[in-house]
Amino acid sequence: MSTTALILAAGEPRQMDHFQPMLKLSGKSVIRRQIESFRAAGVEDILIVTGYHAGMLERHLSGETVRFVKNEDYASTDMMASVQCGVRALGPSCERVLITPGDVPYLHPETIEKLLRSPKPVAIPSYRGSAGHPAMVRRAFFSALLGYQGERGLRGALAQWKKDTEFVPTDENGMLIDINTEQDYRREQREQTPPVSPVLSAALTIQVREACIDERSIRLLECIELEQSLQRGAARAELSYSNAWLTLNRMEEALGCRLVERKLGGATGGGSSLTEDGRAWVERYRRLEQRLGEDLLRIQTDEFDKTL
Repeated sequence: MSTTALILAAGEPRQMDHFQPMLKLSGKSVIRRQIESFRAAGVEDILIVTGYHAGMLERHLSGETVRFVKNEDYASTDMMASVQCGVRALGPSCERVLITPGDVPYLHPETIEKLLRSPKPVAIPSYRGSAGHPAMVRRAFFSALLGYQGERGLRGALAQWKKDTEFVPTDENGMLIDINTEQDYRREQREQTPPVSPVLSAALTIQVREACIDERSIRLLECIELEQSLQRGAARAELSYSNAWLTLNRMEEALGCRLVERKLGGATGGGSSLTEDGRAWVERYRRLEQRLGEDLLRIQTDEFDKTL
């Protein structure tokens, strides 16, 4: 059965300075959110009624496979005129239309699918007794939509057909939320923006004369002690043998002490191990590293956790 989603995006904003369909929430515009929801529910044909900022909106959606029809009288007519403009542009094979204003950012695919399963001529989502968007209308009522001249626009037209309408219950209230004011937009921005949770980190470096004792050099000492070999320790620390020699010699020269004891080969074989000074510097570095981490956590709590 052929279905068209009809998005009404012609009206000029009355209570805010921004054009609602193009407002962004979490980096995505309201109208792109709507298109994605309809697509996720299996609705491929999407018709957008434009008017105010029509050219800008079409450029914004230039990568989308959608159709446009313009309500030339958008400045002097209400939303019902846009509905009728859209209905007149429906294809002859369209059997039902899903109608939504362009300022409703949270259309749920599951709710849309429920509406499409309704056997009634009209189906409207309902959350705790409140009707929302989109409204599904079958072809049998298209002519009545085109001919409606009463009050309250689309709501007034739909209110005539209560006995032919199924109010489809849903447990999500997104279809009730629209963005009509700056306050609405700021509220939804807060809701959609994840909390900022900065994490402080720092790498400890101890500068001694021309040498830097850092994580890489301490890791080398630990690997030498673990492997009892400079060559195997360098490989474990992912350093070339020459770089390991250079790093070790620079530290020993700057500190004025031996960090590694080299054992010559013999009956028991050669090897390398840390001296007492070498082990003391490894322990000192790890102890300072732990204290630095504790201090950073306190600073993080004071600067961010108490204020954000």
